[in-house]
Amino acid sequence: GIGLVVMKPSSPESQEVSEVVAVVPNISAVSDVVGGDIHVPPPSPVVALPVLEGTLPSVTDFTATHMVVKDHKTGVVLFEKDPYTEWPLASITKLMSALVLLERPLDMTSSTAVVSDALIDTHMYAGDTYTLEELWQAALIGSSNKAIVTLVDVSGWQRETFVERMNQKALELGMGDTHFVEPTGLDAKNTSTAVDVSILLSEALRYDDIRDIVLSRELTLYSFERENEHHLWNTNWLLLGWIPYDGFILRGAKTGYIPRSRYNFTVQVEDTDGHIIDVVVLGAEAHEARFTEARDIAKAVFEAYRWPSS
Repeated sequence: GIGLVVMKPSSPESQEVSEVVAVVPNISAVSDVVGGDIHVPPPSPVVALPVLEGTLPSVTDFTATHMVVKDHKTGVVLFEKDPYTEWPLASITKLMSALVLLERPLDMTSSTAVVSDALIDTHMYAGDTYTLEELWQAALIGSSNKAIVTLVDVSGWQRETFVERMNQKALELGMGDTHFVEPTGLDAKNTSTAVDVSILLSEALRYDDIRDIVLSRELTLYSFERENEHHLWNTNWLLLGWIPYDGFILRGAKTGYIPRSRYNFTVQVEDTDGHIIDVVVLGAEAHEARFTEARDIAKAVFEAYRWPSS
């Protein structure tokens, strides 16, 4: 209970106090009082969260050193294996490079020559001329390093400025444990975490210009300088069907590999009921393992969780 006693004023100071106390409302008149305050029922949940009803695999079942599976709609983590430790990104870096390039006023129908930098690349030759659209496709389908650097050079920014913007955008997206030093992923100092990569993937696939290209199975380029064609397969072996899978739909993915990172892969998939998850696999021991482990954990999560009806 609450007691309130007002003494008869004996001085001007006490008169002021009594006047202040006198304006306190009579809370005993409030019919529903809990703990001295008005009781307000808690709001109903806005979004229904997935519920774990089955059994998930052990983290020791996977060779990847860092993994995370998130429900795309709610952001809830459904499976994790050391998801907050920084790890070299390799060519997953190109998703951020692509996001920054989308901010630049590029004429994708214009042409330019491939840079002469000594970059590891099996698809591009220095001095060959392609449209910016062809370079964009080569960078995201075949993960061409020279293609992405050529696009950076025609973006209107110096490379240092471009990388600075990549880091700024990472912070804007909430990727607080991510750092870039160059746009290809060849440098092991491009680092992130499995959780941050899931944010990057989700953001990148919001854009048709990225999503449609990473879902393209192949690309054929023609070099007028060398007068021959060059064919590129998508680096995502799930998309190509070279690693079999069933039970879900691919919505976009990106691979990455350098010796320091081992084999990285991030993919967004959707089951037959329309539930979408973002999967990140970093540091798998073998080329095929990144795909099979992403496939297996996606399937396990869809089987183990129940998504309440909206």
